Amino acid sequence: MKAIDYHLQTKHYPNKFAKSLGYLDWDNQPSPYKKYFTKSIPLPLTKPLNYTYEQLYTKNPPLPLDIYSISKLFEYSLSLSAIKEYHFSRWAVRVNPSSGNLHPEESYIILKNKVCHFNPKNFALEIIGESKEELITNGAIVILTSIPLREAWKYGERALRYTLLDTGHAIGALRFASNLLGWKMRLIDDIKEETLKKLIGLDKQNFYENEEEIFEAAFYIQNPKINLKAFEKIEFNLSYFPLAKEKVRWDIIYQEFPTSSYKPTYINSKTIFLPSPFSADEIIRYRRSALNFKKSYIKKEDFLDILDKTLPRKMPPFDVGIAGKIDFLVFVNRVDGIASGLYFFKRDENKLTLIEKGDFSKVAKLINCNQDLGENSAFTLSMVVDKKEIKSDYHYKMAMFEAGMIGQILYLEAEAKNLRGCGIGCFFDDLITIEMLQNPNLLALYSFSIGEPIVDERIIPIKPNALKVE
Repeated sequence: MKAIDYHLQTKHYPNKFAKSLGYLDWDNQPSPYKKYFTKSIPLPLTKPLNYTYEQLYTKNPPLPLDIYSISKLFEYSLSLSAIKEYHFSRWAVRVNPSSGNLHPEESYIILKNKVCHFNPKNFALEIIGESKEELITNGAIVILTSIPLREAWKYGERALRYTLLDTGHAIGALRFASNLLGWKMRLIDDIKEETLKKLIGLDKQNFYENEEEIFEAAFYIQNPKINLKAFEKIEFNLSYFPLAKEKVRWDIIYQEFPTSSYKPTYINSKTIFLPSPFSADEIIRYRRSALNFKKSYIKKEDFLDILDKTLPRKMPPFDVGIAGKIDFLVFVNRVDGIASGLYFFKRDENKLTLIEKGDFSKVAKLINCNQDLGENSAFTLSMVVDKKEIKSDYHYKMAMFEAGMIGQILYLEAEAKNLRGCGIGCFFDDLITIEMLQNPNLLALYSFSIGEPIVDERIIPIKPNALKVE
């Protein structure tokens, strides 16, 4: 199976990392923004939704599907949220997290008679296709793609992992945003992938060298009806600004995993919500990745509540139709009322089992590429899945998406509790699966640390359209 072969080939080891350039070619960093040569629709800024933290997960009254609610959908999922400044450098961060802030993802939305690309820098919808007939009624379709070059510039062969995880982050962000708007959102699995590509002209796109864009997933918003024949008459406007100058190609990362049979696995388990001092709007807009943590303790109830929200219940974000068999190896470093040690969290049973008591904080640092995040956090977890659950290449893709969705939950849950989280894609795979869990049949997918953050003074919050350019 090529997906598992890829994962095994791109492991990190303490004495050998997956292949990459080994340095950052700043002169040729790909742009994180794709801009089409076409007319666009500016998205209007709207007032924050006055919703509580719990409403990220619970059912909300549906808002009309119009330009104002679409604006809010993208603001709460894929928009710019802040600027970081350091010496003479200045860069934007977004509502949705991304490995190395490289953002391989692109997003498209089909509304009524228009096919649009979301441009986060301009906070606008670029019209790449338009029809005299209605393309879609009673809802919308959102399609996510990725440009692996952006991640490969830094991470080389391991870039496909991060690209899939970042798509998972985006799926989670979109589902929380759509739920606040009272909208249903579900994975499209009843239309062939080749047909879905045609809906956004991906089959006709002429890419610059090594700038290929890969279809990742498509989602129904509400209950749309699609006029597939009308799409055949569209003349797409697909010319865009090139993303980079000189580009190194890593062939191994340009892989697509065609759709195959996949059935999400859910559990029946009630949930309760600890109160948060922050609104849903504040949690989403002020989400940040922690740079490092203070060595301080967090509350037991916060720790357990965070784990609880990762359970594969049929509620946001897993109710999109992506939920499987990912479990956690948990390093409890500093949680009041829970012994420090190594634990295993079996998600489909909501069961936390102690493996061994003791201070494993330095082990957590070592395993995660010697990063202080692992040692200084209140807890760090590693997401793993059994190879037997990866029944096809598509199942691998879904597992990576789910890991990214879990990461988005962890980010928001940390913010809701006045903590902060940080996803970690750099880890030594075999130290997790073979050394710690003694199970070579496991794949390590993603690591994550949570704790009380050291404040990053470089952050300047901005409005979603603050960097708008013509």
